[in-house]
Amino acid sequence: MKQSIIYLVLGLAAASCTKNITSLNTDPKSAVTVPSSSLFLNGEKNLSDALHTTSVSAAPFRVLAQSWTENTYVSEAQYNLTIDNSPQGWWNLLYANTTVSVLNSLAAAKTAIPVDTKDAGTQQNNLLITDILEVYAYSLLVNTYGNVPYSQALNRDIPFPKYDDAKTVYYDLLARLDTAIAGLNANSPSFGASDQVYQGSVSAWKKFAATLKLKLALVIADSDPSTAAQKVQEAVTAGVFTSNSDNALFAYSSAINTNSNPVYQALVASGRHDFSPANLIVNTLLDWSDPRLPLFYTEYNGSYLGGAPGAGNGYVKFSQFSDQWLSATWPGDLLDYSETEFLLAEAVERGFSVSGTAESHYDNGITASIVYWGGDSASATTYLAQPTVAYTTAAGTWKQKIGYQQWIAYADRGWDAWTSIRRLGYPDIDAINPPVGAIGNLPRRFTYPANEETSNPTNWAAAVQAVNGSSSDNVASDLWWDK
Repeated sequence: MKQSIIYLVLGLAAASCTKNITSLNTDPKSAVTVPSSSLFLNGEKNLSDALHTTSVSAAPFRVLAQSWTENTYVSEAQYNLTIDNSPQGWWNLLYANTTVSVLNSLAAAKTAIPVDTKDAGTQQNNLLITDILEVYAYSLLVNTYGNVPYSQALNRDIPFPKYDDAKTVYYDLLARLDTAIAGLNANSPSFGASDQVYQGSVSAWKKFAATLKLKLALVIADSDPSTAAQKVQEAVTAGVFTSNSDNALFAYSSAINTNSNPVYQALVASGRHDFSPANLIVNTLLDWSDPRLPLFYTEYNGSYLGGAPGAGNGYVKFSQFSDQWLSATWPGDLLDYSETEFLLAEAVERGFSVSGTAESHYDNGITASIVYWGGDSASATTYLAQPTVAYTTAAGTWKQKIGYQQWIAYADRGWDAWTSIRRLGYPDIDAINPPVGAIGNLPRRFTYPANEETSNPTNWAAAVQAVNGSSSDNVASDLWWDK
């Protein structure tokens, strides 16, 4: 009798399990529907985190640009990007189908916006703002690797996407910014408090899109000056940043460690001392009596001292980073007024239709950087009066003058510092401060991730051939706009 009851219970249980077996596909602890505003915020934060992470296994760009350098593990400082697999890590931060991927989060937001945002004006603004950040993320990819998955990227029905031509992708990104600038409507709301950069200000996002367009246009100024000139003029007409109040700053929080600035998480909360300021930037700031020196770094034994890139420096021997730079709430800078002015100075020098002089824009860029970091206009004026800094007397060509100052202003923005050096050629690290033990010159690009070779071999091989001109993937290959 007991056996019969047991078999009956087991039989009923089995029937019940079979009847409801589809419920096994649902995770009862995970949200089935996520609001589009949350997905957007996740993508916005992921983008800021990617740009400001200290992880050399994903973004060793501050090390490559010698804004700072490694103390113990010096592979990236020596241009060996395979030890910690930086190309894979950067690819994953932007592409991978995970919660920390920028493009995955933004794509999910764009899918959810039409579902939970019924007001037509708000829906349009939210879709366009999300698209602007997608353009930003793709510009990072295409200007790091070259050809990348784009038209078929993030499509779950295409597990092995083709790599699109980098130039074609780039011009499409510019077109998408045109669409966003034309379509954003300040008379309708957007994400509101879920937007931790502009708190839902549509007019601010329109200005952001125009400034990003200015930035992307100047990347192609050497390879396609006519298109660059047209896009620069269009961007300026649409309205670019005009003061530090326009800066696109992601607001970090000290309440939860994972919501704090990535530099704080890596260098303060963790107690690690993996990096020191590099000697090139410290010495440059010292030589020019730059007021940003104490705003960036601390003294060591009464003076400022940077470590030699590629050497095993040891963290107790050099200056460290300022308290504000190490603050949990130091904002994530996505795009700012200082770089806008340097870009305008460059545009003037290239003969593009931009008002003002190269000198006035250069002065404005330096002043904006100093003020942003906590200095004042008076100290900027004193700094600019020095013959080594003043635009009319500083050494070198306009590329050298602007390039050095833009590099300094990008001290906390490693990818942009590396890209500025690749574009303008200054500082010429290979000539004036090659790393100890360097295995070549400053990388011009990242190789493709190793797992692309194994999981998507046909498309990977075609991309390698297109970008490198051979079957060998190489960090020394110039991208299409850099040839």
